[in-house]
Amino acid sequence: MGSLEEHFQHLNILCLPKLYSFSVGKSMHSNHYKLLPNHFDEYFIPLSSIHYHSTRLATSRNLFLLRVNFSSGKCSPKFIGPKVWSSIPYDIKFSTTFTFKWKLKKHLLHEKNSQL
Repeated sequence: MGSLEEHFQHLNILCLPKLYSFSVGKSMHSNHYKLLPNHFDEYFIPLSSIHYHSTRLATSRNLFLLRVNFSSGKCSPKFIGPKVWSSIPYDIKFSTTFTFKWKLKKHLLHEKNSQL
């Protein structure tokens, strides 16, 4: 018969973990394009400001992923946001807001395992 996730994919519906990643991804896209309130401007640290080496991660405008010692820290927006943002392919990250949502949903629907 198939898994529940396969049925969701067939119906073009994101399962709950992927829906969460979709929501976080939309927030991170809004943050990247400065569409969130001003107090979020300094909330996430660009990886390029941590070190000045020209690496693939830094040039993809990824964010610094905080180290956390407890599982509760892995639920923090400062941890989850950069983690989800770094898992989004480059061509999707830098799409317009409308196409970003469409491309991200399509990407998550066909992704084998959820990032979270």
